[in-house]
Amino acid sequence: MTVDTIEELRAELRDCLFTPAERKALEAELADLIRQRDEALAAEEEGA
Repeated sequence: MTVDTIEELRAELRDCLFTPAERKALEAELADLIRQRDEALAAEEEGA
């Protein structure tokens, strides 16, 4: 997971037309990536 992947998904959701099912799947993927990023950052802070 990278920040680039998160930004790419955000751009796709902002700039592209999707079916409701496609949009829901992309939003779920984005939310999962953001959750993973936040968990990784929290783990780093605890270890610091």
